[in-house]
Amino acid sequence: MVVDAIKRTRGLPVDLSAALDASGVIGAWSWSPRSDRCILDAGAAEVLAGDPGLVGRPLPLEIARSCIHPEDRPAVVRHFQAVCERGGLFVAEYRTLSPAGQVRWILDRGRVPAAGSSRRTGHGLILDVTDNRRDDEPEIPAQVEPLDALSVAIDRAIECRDALGGVADSELQLLIDMLLLRLGQSIAKGATGTGARRAH
Repeated sequence: MVVDAIKRTRGLPVDLSAALDASGVIGAWSWSPRSDRCILDAGAAEVLAGDPGLVGRPLPLEIARSCIHPEDRPAVVRHFQAVCERGGLFVAEYRTLSPAGQVRWILDRGRVPAAGSSRRTGHGLILDVTDNRRDDEPEIPAQVEPLDALSVAIDRAIECRDALGGVADSELQLLIDMLLLRLGQSIAKGATGTGARRAH
């Protein structure tokens, strides 16, 4: 069973949970191309699948992304399938629709292994960028081009956290969590700011 990618209940010298909430970092996912199953942490399970009780369970992608807005889902699915064919970065911005009818804008970014790669699992983070969107922006999903240094850094941080998964060192885990938090804040700002470019 997978624990939350960014642990919110561990005793910390700072209130990381509050900082995560303020930054827009929601949670994390992992995906196995061999089993075609996705595992969500508690935050991702609530937002992407609509049920935090699904945390840690290997889910079919249809369930793991069941809360993606119906109007955005076809484009997100096509984009994910295209990335899976070649491996590499998956970056998408789209809406989610909760069972209660709440609409949120999500920045979803991760890395999936190429076919034949020695890596068996893809990993990613999701961030809530609803508050950063302008009212006049078109209501369509847009891929964010991962071309800057922050994009490279967050991908390396995800890989680092994956590598430390079996290491029982809370200080190292805390450092990676705080790095992901800070990178997530910068990515969320840049993705909806004037410096972001979108592919259509």
